[in-house]
Amino acid sequence: MAGPRRGVRHHGRRGAYLAGLALIVAVAVTLPAERALGEPGLLGSTLLVASLIALGALGDLLAIAAAAATLPALHSMAARRRRGARSALWLKRHADRVASIAGDIVGDVAGTVSGAAAGAWAVTAAHRHGWPATLAAGLAVAVVAALTVGAKGTLKGVALSHANTVLYAAGVVANVLGQGRSRHGRGGAARPPRR
Repeated sequence: MAGPRRGVRHHGRRGAYLAGLALIVAVAVTLPAERALGEPGLLGSTLLVASLIALGALGDLLAIAAAAATLPALHSMAARRRRGARSALWLKRHADRVASIAGDIVGDVAGTVSGAAAGAWAVTAAHRHGWPATLAAGLAVAVVAALTVGAKGTLKGVALSHANTVLYAAGVVANVLGQGRSRHGRGGAARPPRR
């Protein structure tokens, strides 16, 4: 009985950790969004909501690609010393963490905040122009939901069909960002985290 109980405790701690991380990400995304919507303009609000939708879709793209990519293909890239391949390998070896953070946290939080931001902007705009606030908010949230589902559906197909390419591209981005940080720190080429 000790084994199953230990497993339940482990998953419970992991769930609590992910919930805490989701809270931090939500606050980090929501506060700037609220400030940006303080003086709502159509162009600025549209760009903000579109950025949140894209962020959520990209989070799902990375999560699915990490799960669907194959180690032999990534090992082959790393053997040819392709830039970013080692980082892509790290992402694949930690696919469960990548899926939790990119899909469950970034993807879901961005989707929730984009709908809330669109609804808040619609209510403010409705009060300014004398529109029915409930109808405006409902339509705004519905449009955001439709765009989010469409974007995630499209990128999900890409992630499944081209998982290795997507994960390699993510590895290249991680490698570039790591080198940027190292130039401001100790310098030299970035090394992917050890397993």
